[in-house]
Amino acid sequence: MRKCIIIPIILVSFWACSQNVHQDPTHNFTVQRLLIVNGNNELLMCREQSVWAPPSLIYDQRQFLKEGLDSLSNAYGIRIGELQLRGKFSYKYDYHPHATSRDYFVARYVSGDLKVPKGMDEAKWIPLPQAIEKNSVTAIMEITRQIMMFPHTVWGGSFVVSRTESGHPTKIVEDFYPLFEIATDGR
Repeated sequence: MRKCIIIPIILVSFWACSQNVHQDPTHNFTVQRLLIVNGNNELLMCREQSVWAPPSLIYDQRQFLKEGLDSLSNAYGIRIGELQLRGKFSYKYDYHPHATSRDYFVARYVSGDLKVPKGMDEAKWIPLPQAIEKNSVTAIMEITRQIMMFPHTVWGGSFVVSRTESGHPTKIVEDFYPLFEIATDGR
């Protein structure tokens, strides 16, 4: 009898852990997105299935912020320079009660040979204007454009995500607003 109860619990636990936390989270979490620019003014973009976007990680493990982002760039075979926060965005969903926070960082490529990490189908450097347009998710495209067009400002904004048969459309509910300006005099 005990085995009859334990086996279904294990199967349900395994199923829950294998679900994409980004699609149906069971808690609030933060996504760290990393805009890496090389010396040719190209942005690192990656593709998972049919979705193109800059690299990101779900920040829900016991690690320091820089440690997680360095680990992310290392997964692509590259080293990055100083991280610069460029955006802090909030997301609500109309299909579950949880919220997410999205932090956007910009970093310069320093060295390394680009590779495709496990779980990704493709990774490549794309000229900045084309990379912005190549983003498959409208919110990521608009945020990336805002950050790259106004590089001396840290931006905020809020989005609502819906679920439809064709995807997860996003709508801006609080337009981009400056959180603070970045000193450009070397300070």
